[in-house]
Amino acid sequence: MSQSQDLLETRYGRKKTKRNPLVIATVSVAAAIFFNFAIYASFIGKPLASAELTSYEAVDESHIRGNFFALTGDQPASCVFKAYSGAGAIVGYSEVLIPANNDDTKPMSTVVKTVVQASVLKVDDCSVK
Repeated sequence: MSQSQDLLETRYGRKKTKRNPLVIATVSVAAAIFFNFAIYASFIGKPLASAELTSYEAVDESHIRGNFFALTGDQPASCVFKAYSGAGAIVGYSEVLIPANNDDTKPMSTVVKTVVQASVLKVDDCSVK
């Protein structure tokens, strides 16, 4: 067996080495820290900006008004509002800029222009600018 291994090392230039346990431990700890942070940021942590829709009403056949509470930190944010028809299709879209309000909820209102009459208005997403 030693002869065949020597022959392989001579032919291919490889030597049989063991993985360094310190490298494996370091990579494992780094991966664990990364995954813990990702889980915390995705599911547990408080969002940097959010909006809670309190009410909405159809103004006319091509507009829908929504009242909402906005929460941002010390940076401005923008929230996306989508209007849906009774069939579930998106018929209107609006991006609303929310000024920084230092972790205080602020009542706001927006009007979304639609292509046909909308029956539902939803906050899709908020992001810090």
